[in-house]
Amino acid sequence: MWTYALKRLLALVPTLLAISFVVFFMIHLAPGDPAQSILGERATPEALAMVRHQMGLDRPLHVQYFIYLGDVLHGDLGRSISTHEEVAVELSQRFPATLELALASMLFAAFVGIAAGIYSAAKRGTWVDGITMVGALVGVSMPIFWLGLMLILLFAVQLGWFPLSGRFTSGMSIEPITHLAILDSLLRGRPDVAWDALKHLVLPAVALGTIPMAVIARMTRSSVLEILGQDYVRTARAKGLPEWKVVLKHVLKNSFIPILTVLGLEFGSLLGGAIITETIFAWPGVGRYLLLSVEARDFRAVQAGVMMVASLFVMVNLVVDLLYAVFDPRIKYS
Repeated sequence: MWTYALKRLLALVPTLLAISFVVFFMIHLAPGDPAQSILGERATPEALAMVRHQMGLDRPLHVQYFIYLGDVLHGDLGRSISTHEEVAVELSQRFPATLELALASMLFAAFVGIAAGIYSAAKRGTWVDGITMVGALVGVSMPIFWLGLMLILLFAVQLGWFPLSGRFTSGMSIEPITHLAILDSLLRGRPDVAWDALKHLVLPAVALGTIPMAVIARMTRSSVLEILGQDYVRTARAKGLPEWKVVLKHVLKNSFIPILTVLGLEFGSLLGGAIITETIFAWPGVGRYLLLSVEARDFRAVQAGVMMVASLFVMVNLVVDLLYAVFDPRIKYS
């Protein structure tokens, strides 16, 4: 397995190089002038030319790309044009918020989606199955921006159960350790702050996890239905095993490979930062950071952010591939 993992890691190198190439040239060919963004609309041509020279923007694009690639290989992601801070530092400060939101969304999506899919498959052809699949179809089709606004309107504005936005209530914060709000609150011995952070997390996690939940539910139902018709399942039932044990021990385990694939793909996408969700709920994560960077024509921040997202996505897929052997011992890597 370790040899296979090493080969896969080496195969990721050309993939990431291709991504860096595409992102670099797309962001540089997009309309806008970073020097103009720095100096403002009233900047003189001489001042603009000087800033472009300092940033290396007056060099040919292929030369700029190789300079950028060399800096990245040395761990230098550059400074943000808009904030003048190290991009690596800004991403490291915002990624924990995205990770926390992605984990919460994935837990919600996996728990509800797998449970709904199993129950729907067990009740195939009944009204329960029909309602569950219609609900899954609605979940897949529902726009996140609309769902997020409706959740805010109902649960935050009308009922007042949850906060409107952000990670903490104004005036309530803690000294970060891991930059994961709930975990840091518990480590600092502040359950009140942890509860406040949890309430802030609920609405964006539900909004972000609805589409993955629906996809997981449909995939789980299909996989479970395929296994339910196998001979060993009928044998298990004939031996007198309770239905819940038949489903959980024999059916779910053997139908988990396609479910695991969907879980990995969805989690990798969530780690990329949910731009719409983070914007609606003012969540200080990677997605919102990338949106603000694009608006500011901050090409260094955009390049670094996209490369980080791409790296995370391919690494999650690698982990999922390796987990196949855990859930199905028949799979051997060589």
